[in-house]
Amino acid sequence: MKPAPIPANDESRLKTLQDYAILDTAPEPEYDALTQLASAICGTPIALISLVDRDRQWFKSKVGLGATETHRDISFCGHAILETETFVVQDATQDTRFADNPLVTGDPSIRFYAGAPLISENGDAIGTLCVIDSKPKDFPEEKRKALTTLAHMVMTQLELKKKNEKLAEALTLIENQKQTLIHNAKMSALGEMAGGMAHEINNPLAIISGYATRVKHLLSSPNRPETEAKIETSLVGILRGVDRISSIIKGLQLFSRNSSQDPIQTTDLRSIIEDSLELCREHLRLSNIELRYTSPSSEVFAQCRPSQISQILVNLINNARDAVKQTSEPKWISIRLEASPEGPEIKVSDSGPGVPEELQSKIFQPFFTTKSPGDGTGLGLSISSTLATANEASLAMTPGLGSSEFCLHFKTPKP
Repeated sequence: MKPAPIPANDESRLKTLQDYAILDTAPEPEYDALTQLASAICGTPIALISLVDRDRQWFKSKVGLGATETHRDISFCGHAILETETFVVQDATQDTRFADNPLVTGDPSIRFYAGAPLISENGDAIGTLCVIDSKPKDFPEEKRKALTTLAHMVMTQLELKKKNEKLAEALTLIENQKQTLIHNAKMSALGEMAGGMAHEINNPLAIISGYATRVKHLLSSPNRPETEAKIETSLVGILRGVDRISSIIKGLQLFSRNSSQDPIQTTDLRSIIEDSLELCREHLRLSNIELRYTSPSSEVFAQCRPSQISQILVNLINNARDAVKQTSEPKWISIRLEASPEGPEIKVSDSGPGVPEELQSKIFQPFFTTKSPGDGTGLGLSISSTLATANEASLAMTPGLGSSEFCLHFKTPKP
């Protein structure tokens, strides 16, 4: 027996084989169909997709053979990968390279072998599509061509699998980068509102502290009956301050949570808007901007991820605040929730000058901004539009007289 010589490019060949990530994977119908077809066309009881590893040949697909691998030293395929054309042994017992090979003298009693090399795009032969019989036989040209064609189809499957995996990795990377951009935009919006939220929380904290000090003083008073009403009033003030802080924290929790994996749920849009406005009210008040909010008295349901809708709203409000800064009095931002048979809509408008007509077609493009350098990334509206689409909604701008209105439109929720 003569083991096949190790080719000079074997390290490169093994690296190519590893890049396909196919070794020791489960059977797949795409490959099994090709081995079955090879067996039928060539009229052999055995057909294999054999991949030649460093010390073994491993069978990705097999017909008529129970083994999953054999040692490389006794493999016929080790010889076949040295060729550029189909390697044929008509009668192994008459070939000095194989006559005393254990695969010839023992099970599976190989007599006939034909292997078409599996050649990668870079020219490395990583294995073969081979057919085997326990009887000597001729192998006419048309069958050689058919086996070669099937080997090309095996390689097409391998290349497709590798490219699909690389595409999946690229899509995962893009998705991770998108989530990072969304998170960074969210943190940027929080940073813009931080001063207002701190002031909004400090006010009720100061009130709570004052009332608590008063209660402590009243409790030490010997004239308890006269102080009970004052204590009750103080406790009401404390509870009111706690409720105010609780509302702000609720809005902050809604806004800041990572909702990329949240399921879409049926939600009353009024609650999303009201929780989101808790984050903005004080910031707008400190900027002397009037907040106008109108909504129906009854529930307005939409199917969405509440945290993502909150991020869109906060971004639109921050943009409107920046636009209003450029105007003289009156300064206002309007949020209107409207219900209609075509689906609910949230409309955000302001008393700002509006987007210039020549720029209106660009405002949803990534990194485009009408703000001064350093005042914005140009990602807010692009990310908001992406989030709207992810919630089966749409975000569009309607130019107005001297101002612009942004409309977030939802589908009518399913029953």
